[in-house]
Amino acid sequence: MNRTLALSLAAGLALPLLCGCAGYRLGSMLPSDIHTVYMPTCVNKTTEPLIEQDVTRAILSRIQMDGSLRIAPEESADTILDVTLTRFWLDPVSYKSGDSSTANQYRMSLRASYVLRRRADKSVVAQSAGVTGWYDFDFAGDMTSSKNIALKPAAEDLGRRIVNGIVQAW
Repeated sequence: MNRTLALSLAAGLALPLLCGCAGYRLGSMLPSDIHTVYMPTCVNKTTEPLIEQDVTRAILSRIQMDGSLRIAPEESADTILDVTLTRFWLDPVSYKSGDSSTANQYRMSLRASYVLRRRADKSVVAQSAGVTGWYDFDFAGDMTSSKNIALKPAAEDLGRRIVNGIVQAW
């Protein structure tokens, strides 16, 4: 096969693939004027006390890890991210063998809403009425200790989902 024919064939095969992906973009979909964010402590409207600190830390850590936004003081940030924790719950996932009433593994779920607004004019950049993060954990010892161990990874999962919702579009 001559070289021209091979190049034409390759281009002909590649063109439909490229056209099919024309509307897709990877990475941040934030407007070009948004580079920084300020995030106050999450508002906790759940019945579970003191989880807002862990969730706030997890979201801020995820923002830093993602790199699409830089964290800034409120007075100089382009945007403000307000997060409200709306629900906390545990569901049994598996039970002890031979005992269908005693769970040995649970799923911790955290539900939140968020709004990312421009600081200057309060216009909404991104928002969601409900994002859920979760983590499955083994029950060990007492429920309080088990919940404390599971809170960090559940908060990290929620933080990942919130940041992805803000900076990515598919």
